Amino acid sequence: MRRRCLLRPVLAALALATSALATSALPAAAQSVEAMGQRCMALGAAVARCTELAVAARALQGDAGVLAGLGSEVSGSASTLGRRLGTTPRVAVGARAAFAHLSLPDLADPGAEPSRETTLVVPAVHAGVAVGVFDGFSILPTVGGLLSLDLLGQTSVTFLPTGEGFAGRSVSYGFGARVGILRESFTLPGVSVSVARRNLGTLRFGDVMGPGGGGLELDPTVTSIRATVGKDLLSVGVMAGVGWDRYGGSATVLAALDDGSTVQAREPSFENRRTLVFGGASMNFLVLQLSAEAGWARGFAPVAGYRNTPFDATRATVFGSLAFRLTM
Repeated sequence: MRRRCLLRPVLAALALATSALATSALPAAAQSVEAMGQRCMALGAAVARCTELAVAARALQGDAGVLAGLGSEVSGSASTLGRRLGTTPRVAVGARAAFAHLSLPDLADPGAEPSRETTLVVPAVHAGVAVGVFDGFSILPTVGGLLSLDLLGQTSVTFLPTGEGFAGRSVSYGFGARVGILRESFTLPGVSVSVARRNLGTLRFGDVMGPGGGGLELDPTVTSIRATVGKDLLSVGVMAGVGWDRYGGSATVLAALDDGSTVQAREPSFENRRTLVFGGASMNFLVLQLSAEAGWARGFAPVAGYRNTPFDATRATVFGSLAFRLTM
């Protein structure tokens, strides 16, 4: 009974976080898009083209951010690592093969306003390390891990297809920390909250000199917050979580004018955000773990002047991964 009482505030906090994240992402998400479109229009480009370029920039920023971060910060894990013996940190290294289903306006669609939609499945690979540096505090003999701490590092490569108008692969680097709420025990699940920051490098899509007369360039960053809960059931583990991503960095759109010249509009602080949910299962073999994960990232808010178009800006992004992790 005592353990159930301890779990109630944890589960209530996770439910409250889910509700707050779900309602906080959409209202302000269109502001950067509208500012970018207005900058482009002020230079003489067509309203429809400018709006579409700004919408495409937001979609690519969000989808690339999801592929660079996915759901859980440590694959198949909801509980902090802690230390092995005395002050010796516990270390986990792992790798993931991931994918996301992307949809964007087809900027190479000649003469069409709005353009058709292009959809594709984009793969990525991840490598990461987690180091347990603090065991946290024990509330009861079987209830511990409060405020335990892991340090996180991660890199990923996203393989954006050049045949679809992208400049090629994107490499990201990130770092972060994971704080324990509960460490998993025989009777209790593991619960943790993580914060990570990633730099995705430069992304390019479209060609202003090509048939569609439009292109964009992004230098995105992503700040990710994740809350996860999980439990091992003998050799099989289950895990679920909610998350919030804030996308930042600069964005530049390029549009062709009727006289053959081009203009470019740059938004130095192109900011958007959205929520996501994810879950997965794992198989544990002593120090080796194999896991699979799937997730859903919420779509963005609609933009005035860009409704009932082939590309649906509110559509969610689906993603997944297969991973292995070695814990020492």
